[in-house]
Amino acid sequence: MLVIFIICAIAVSLSIFFVKNNTFTKIFSALFLILLLALNGYAFIHINEFSSAYFNFDSLGIILMTVLSILSLATYYHSYLYLKRHDFTTKQEAGYFASLIMLITAMTSAYFSENVAVLWVSIETTTLFVSILIFFERTKEALEAAWKYLFISSVGVALAFIGILFLSITASSNGITDLSISHLVETAYLMNPIWLKMTFLLVLTGFSAKMGLFPLHTVAVDAHTVAPPPISAFISTTLMNVGFIGIFRIFTIVAQTPILHWVQNVLLIAGVLSVFMSAIQLLKIRHYKRMFAFSSLEHMGIVALGLGIGGIGYYAAILHIVFHSFVKAGLFYQIGQVHRYFKSYWIKNAAGYFKLNPIGGLALILGFISILAIPPSGMFVSEFLVFKAMFLAKHYYIGIFVLLLLTLIIYSFSKNIFHLLYGKPKVKLTIEKFKPNNYETISQFVLFGLAIYLGINPPVFFTNLINSAIAILN
Repeated sequence: MLVIFIICAIAVSLSIFFVKNNTFTKIFSALFLILLLALNGYAFIHINEFSSAYFNFDSLGIILMTVLSILSLATYYHSYLYLKRHDFTTKQEAGYFASLIMLITAMTSAYFSENVAVLWVSIETTTLFVSILIFFERTKEALEAAWKYLFISSVGVALAFIGILFLSITASSNGITDLSISHLVETAYLMNPIWLKMTFLLVLTGFSAKMGLFPLHTVAVDAHTVAPPPISAFISTTLMNVGFIGIFRIFTIVAQTPILHWVQNVLLIAGVLSVFMSAIQLLKIRHYKRMFAFSSLEHMGIVALGLGIGGIGYYAAILHIVFHSFVKAGLFYQIGQVHRYFKSYWIKNAAGYFKLNPIGGLALILGFISILAIPPSGMFVSEFLVFKAMFLAKHYYIGIFVLLLLTLIIYSFSKNIFHLLYGKPKVKLTIEKFKPNNYETISQFVLFGLAIYLGINPPVFFTNLINSAIAILN
């Protein structure tokens, strides 16, 4: 089924790219979304079944695929509004949607990849299409960010490839020729611990460019800053989830060996450094999109801490990455509306937004509460579970240090958001006057509402999926 989906998606993307007709693009884009939702439904029905020798509809893949499906619908809607308000040619619009379709397809392939080689190819494929979408507006800044993303991400994925190569070497030296993830999990205890340590270090470093985690987090920050707002929302959530699943798959393999404690210490270091870098950067931030991007670094650090602690931290890590996807996407959609009024993302140029757009202001307040993990935000639940696991594991010093860093982050984020909502611009500027589209804000309320609902009253099937995804670790 997944192979058929990929073939159909490629056909749809190529058709849109070569035909270059607005009506045709809309129809075939809608067709692709229907195929995406159909695949999501099929995966739910056939959970833990192999689609082929290279793909498996496992629990974690289904969770992230569902997040992808929801955000794909929202991103298509906001992309339509974004393109409608700018003077782009039919050719540019066709290229935009053709690239977006291929990006979604590559991410879907990564979520369900059962073979480590296919996983690597899928993640590498996302690099090309993300770079195209970053450069969509054809500005000097976009060109620089696109080349930087293409280069650093390729270097990162190359490092991950070397790590996977080391994994295959130690596997083959023990007579293991099947590189499927489930088989490697079963036979990991036979492998050389030194080779597995090098594998994990290289994979963590390489895929950190995708996940937005320390040390290769900077490339993701620049990409989020200059990409069109709907694409910023997409790559700061679903693409980061691709990096997460790449690291998580290798983590599940090494977790079956005696080096688990060592690997968890590495994750704890990466998590703490990510939160630390986020706190330092947010104290001196001057740009709203960069503020959201460094906020993503903070939350990916918390996810890494959850994996590094273990126990209930595993559950909290997956919970947190789901909630972060919904909340951060909603914030990026809303900041796109802010830009329509002020024609700027610079903090000094945008203020007093609540008077101009009360509905948008309310959405921004709800998103602000949610991203800072303030009750009733679902992210409060996931962060609480991370810190609960941290103190139960007696990581007191790490817990206290991270809490202090989060205090700095809350201060910096609050100061800038309140300035945007109620402050006065520091420079004189002409504010665009037009009637806001209140329907545009509905998607943000839905996404923030989802994060709140799933945190307060998670459905049984949702918790069962997460528990199934981490069962191999416990």
